Amino acid sequence: MNFPWKTKGIVLTAPLSEEIDDVIKFIDEYLAPRGFNMIVIQVRYRYQFKKHPEVWGYDPLSYEDVKRLLNVCRKNNIKLVPKMNLIGHQSGFPNEPTDGILHGHNEALDDIPDGLLRAYPTFDEQANEKKINYARSICLSSRPAKTVVFELIDELMDVFEADAIHIGCDEVFNIGLCEECSKKSKSELFANWINSINDHVKKRRGAVLMWGDRLISTKETGYNRWEASDDGSHSAIDMLSKDITVCDWHYDKYEKYPSVDIFANKGFKIMVSPWRDENSLEAFLNYAINNDKGHINGVLMTTWCGSGDLAKRLLYGEKGRWLHTEQIATTIEKTFKK
Repeated sequence: MNFPWKTKGIVLTAPLSEEIDDVIKFIDEYLAPRGFNMIVIQVRYRYQFKKHPEVWGYDPLSYEDVKRLLNVCRKNNIKLVPKMNLIGHQSGFPNEPTDGILHGHNEALDDIPDGLLRAYPTFDEQANEKKINYARSICLSSRPAKTVVFELIDELMDVFEADAIHIGCDEVFNIGLCEECSKKSKSELFANWINSINDHVKKRRGAVLMWGDRLISTKETGYNRWEASDDGSHSAIDMLSKDITVCDWHYDKYEKYPSVDIFANKGFKIMVSPWRDENSLEAFLNYAINNDKGHINGVLMTTWCGSGDLAKRLLYGEKGRWLHTEQIATTIEKTFKK
């Protein structure tokens, strides 16, 4: 498929320690020859933070690991952007076999907090709730939480020598629930938190990327409650700084993708972010190409399987361990050719 945009990106999970060599080879010998010039690496808390070692996630990357990833990207003129989830996705369960991250769940459960909330339970929006729906969220009224988050951002951007960070903010279903947060609208909480992060990153002369699903409404767009908001948070779109790049993700096939037009009308630059299904990917990208108002910076392919798993499938033809690895790999092969 021919893309009219300069940026061709992909999201990869931080590799497991035994798969770092495979992922480095994957970047060098597979992604670079196919024109990928941006990698967003989902770190979450899987880095050996020096200032806050208490938040380390599963099998965290070392300083040296990050530099090896950075070096292969620089060799191939690929921009490497670290990613942290800085509202939702703060708990869940690991895949089996693990891909190193925690995933949400579809019912109210007593789940596993990720690094930040494990270390600081009072930062949890539902700190007093044992069972929660899908995944826990950071309390957006917590000043101590913001202090720690800013320090994690600084350390992560420093080690990656990055001029941008992806802050997630997708699939936030648990917001505005605590006594303090309930005094404000969900959209105000959402926008104020993100703008404060953006202001902090701008002081570093950096840029912020985020997912766009909570900024659009299910009613206005016809998207499902995963791809759009049904709780009022979408009004935050009118409060957010316009220098934030929105990554507009959609995984189902639609006749139209109205979010592409909404973000253009609201003055946002976007990245178009498809996933594993070839037909929905093609429909989404074609709609974006035909409705680009000059606001689309590029494509950001999402993967959501272990990066080592994907690397070994596309490099060596090994069968993927994760549920959707084969479909993701096949779609990448067909969409992104040399």
